[in-house]
Amino acid sequence: MVSNDFAFPPDHPGHGRPHDYFGRKTIGDPLIAADLLRYYTQPVIAEYVDLDSLQAEPTHFFGPTQFLTGPKEVILDVPYVARFRDDTWESEVLMILEHKSSPDLFVPLQLATQAMLSLYKRWTDAGRPTSRQKFKLPMPLMVLVYCGAEELDDETLCFQEIFEHVPESLKMFVPQFHLLVSNLRRFDYEHLPGRPETQATVEAMKRSFDGTLAEQLPGVLGRMDVVPLDDRIMELVGTIAWFGGCVADIAPARIVDAVTNLIKGQKGTKMAETIQKGIFQQGVERGIERGIERGIERGKAEGETGKALEIARNMKRKGYSANDIADLTGLSFAEIEQLD
Repeated sequence: MVSNDFAFPPDHPGHGRPHDYFGRKTIGDPLIAADLLRYYTQPVIAEYVDLDSLQAEPTHFFGPTQFLTGPKEVILDVPYVARFRDDTWESEVLMILEHKSSPDLFVPLQLATQAMLSLYKRWTDAGRPTSRQKFKLPMPLMVLVYCGAEELDDETLCFQEIFEHVPESLKMFVPQFHLLVSNLRRFDYEHLPGRPETQATVEAMKRSFDGTLAEQLPGVLGRMDVVPLDDRIMELVGTIAWFGGCVADIAPARIVDAVTNLIKGQKGTKMAETIQKGIFQQGVERGIERGIERGIERGKAEGETGKALEIARNMKRKGYSANDIADLTGLSFAEIEQLD
């Protein structure tokens, strides 16, 4: 169930699809994507591909076209390019990453379509050369990042499996695209590899399905207390907090406490002071401010002003200014002054 407090408006690409949107936002971070490829897929990828060179591929051709998506914007796969470790291989690797939260037989078709369109665009942009010696296409690598309630047994998926109804003698004419599967279900919480922000992302995904995200949100965010809380990390904090509000129905007051506890660990640093003065004006505002405000507004409209007072009281104990508390809760300065 998606909490109304944190739901996007109907025209937003994340509306009604919090898992897809969370996957798209987090996998869209190149450092997290590199960790997923390095630690959560088969070791052969890191052996041959220089994942430190991973860069986002321009996606302007994956727009809201009638052919691909219909007239409205949808959440699309995440394309990256990287170099081979061996410089003598005069080409690149084109990687299409897609997150799924339930098994989907036709995901090879989805990823293969995007990979072929990307390769086709590169070829046409180069003037449609006819010599492979003068123009080398990047190697396509399609990766399914899976985390869902149902188990997924395969380490790879094959495009040809879609065509089981085709006579065996004709299957040689069906493309054999293979998808690499990054199955996050197979990793336990105590041994999640990668950067702290990658660990937090994977843990949030996993806990959203086993029903423990609401209880464990402080610990999930706490994985990032050892990294500088710059804009990138704070945006991820906001995204995880919003995700928890959507799929685990975490109360806004608990989210504020969890985020505040994370920041408290870096109190005294210039960045922490900046965030503490205007936490909702930085990365967090992109993920949870709107949901918190809507939750407070709904509570006040229903006569439940106690919710706003509880949030304000917690923020006051944590050292937030009266201006910040008033802006977030809608309470008057007089009401804030009267709080214990």
